[in-house]
Amino acid sequence: MTALSLVDQGPVSAETPPSQTLLHTVALAQLADEVGLTRYWLAEHHGVRNMGVAAPEILIGHIASRTTRLRVGAGGIMLPNHAPLHVAEQFRTLEALHPGRIDLGIGRSTGTGDEATRNALLRTPDGLERFGHHLTQLLGVGGRGGLDPADPYAGLVASPWDVPLPAVFLLGSSTGSAEAAARAGLGYAYFSVYQAPEAAATALRRYRELFTPHRPEDRPHAIVAARIWVGEDAEHAHALASSERLAVLDFLTGTPAPLEPMERALARPLTEAQLAVRDRLDTRSDVVGDVDHVAARLADLVAATGADEVMAVSNIHDPLERRNSLRRLAAAVEPHPVPVG
Repeated sequence: MTALSLVDQGPVSAETPPSQTLLHTVALAQLADEVGLTRYWLAEHHGVRNMGVAAPEILIGHIASRTTRLRVGAGGIMLPNHAPLHVAEQFRTLEALHPGRIDLGIGRSTGTGDEATRNALLRTPDGLERFGHHLTQLLGVGGRGGLDPADPYAGLVASPWDVPLPAVFLLGSSTGSAEAAARAGLGYAYFSVYQAPEAAATALRRYRELFTPHRPEDRPHAIVAARIWVGEDAEHAHALASSERLAVLDFLTGTPAPLEPMERALARPLTEAQLAVRDRLDTRSDVVGDVDHVAARLADLVAATGADEVMAVSNIHDPLERRNSLRRLAAAVEPHPVPVG
């Protein structure tokens, strides 16, 4: 059975504002724990109208304390926004409180929806360009070594220093990020969205070819993440996907908005600009259908990429529909059906 996980971006709608979204996030994580998912990651976004998780490090501890076996982590911490020493301290602290259940996914963007928010969050003006150096500092101060003696971080130790840094994954959507993760000896999570399906296979193959362990315990671990919606049938699945797909078109055409109910999303006519954007987006990596169709697509995805794990991104307007979609998703990779209710 393929390991199945979920990354939660905290979908926001007019009916479910950000504060309420956080409560639904906790409930969804508890369901993920119940139906046997491997990981539950929280994304970091700022100033994005339809995504409500801005402080994943806080939610990780909260969710870990309300679940029993689920690994909980960041998918990811946007390193250009944060001091590497502080990130190492936060996640060593989480590891101390929830040993063996914390993951640290690292991203190289700011997770923002506009330039003003981006500029407000960037820790240094060149933070995006110096991502590789800051990642080395984070790993070094977290006890993995590799720092130049002349580096300002050399000799620093992230507290609590008697706790290891949790499992670290690099997030990306290119062959370049796969190569960077491999050379650093880290886990890798490939976000297969708006790309040709074969791009994931190329990136993950390159990751395994170049993987260089830095410690005896280092092993390659490849996750492929995709947008997945599982409905009662194909029509219902595409209806579930409609709210998120419309929100993307709104964002890309300069009119960002929270998620709309699927009935309104299906009925709303698209502008000429939105139609043009829609026709340019490659959605072949999306997985949309009933349980049997999704099971077959995921099996093909794992066979093509050699991924150790599949991670779902499933933004849906209605929290109950979202929970039921997750139950169906679990049933798609579980030989014993998971009841929907």
